[in-house]
Amino acid sequence: MIAAHGRIDTDSLRLIWSEAPWDTVVFDYPVLQITDIEIRGSSAPSDFRAFENLRTEAGCGLVSCRLACAKLNESMFLESCGFRFVEMLYEPELLNLQNQRFPDDQGLDVSLALEEDLPDLIGMAGTSFGNERFHVDPRLPQPLANLRYQNWVRSSFTHPLQRLHVLRDGEKRVAFFVIEMRRDGTCYWHLNAVAPEAQGQGYGRRAWRAMIRQAQQSGAERVRTSIVARNHRVLNLYARLGFSFPVPLMTFHWVSSE
Repeated sequence: MIAAHGRIDTDSLRLIWSEAPWDTVVFDYPVLQITDIEIRGSSAPSDFRAFENLRTEAGCGLVSCRLACAKLNESMFLESCGFRFVEMLYEPELLNLQNQRFPDDQGLDVSLALEEDLPDLIGMAGTSFGNERFHVDPRLPQPLANLRYQNWVRSSFTHPLQRLHVLRDGEKRVAFFVIEMRRDGTCYWHLNAVAPEAQGQGYGRRAWRAMIRQAQQSGAERVRTSIVARNHRVLNLYARLGFSFPVPLMTFHWVSSE
């Protein structure tokens, strides 16, 4: 079994990786993520073979890597090693929450999810996503992509840091948010969705505004999240709500052909 964490640090290559255990559970083979890569010299391809050998010995089926969009040298290197570009990722942020006014006029109830909410929210997570990297990479099984997000919602219910919130319109559950309040004053939105049957009815804007107000009332200084570029409808929503967009990231996948 490959080490949960590893690194290569030579004159030509800096490479750091770790296992993504939540994805290993879903795919039933080791899934790794490259967390740092820097191409320093011409021997990088031969140095990278040490990682490839470890990957093969472990039976790893998937490796992901996320890069700043300016790191074209590294992205081209990864592509030469069998990685494929799968998404451009934005990280919208809304700053200075405590100096802004967000009226409570959305008509939605926001509360921590209860155990009785879980079946509906897990079901929502299995049907609400389609633009993310695990869904759009044609080499990966779609049912497992859905299972990944269902597992995420399920685990957030008892997570030590993440909190699962449900948004209701009357008795109807219309959306969920998995959030984390961080020590630096950031309210990070890990995962959110509007129920498929509630989409196209204005709930997106109402839910997002309600959660902005919830973050403000919790004392957060800012909201941060991430979203893929192909999800243009929600990107436009973030823009309308006043979020700014730092430099985007590129995501690459290596998928075993065996």
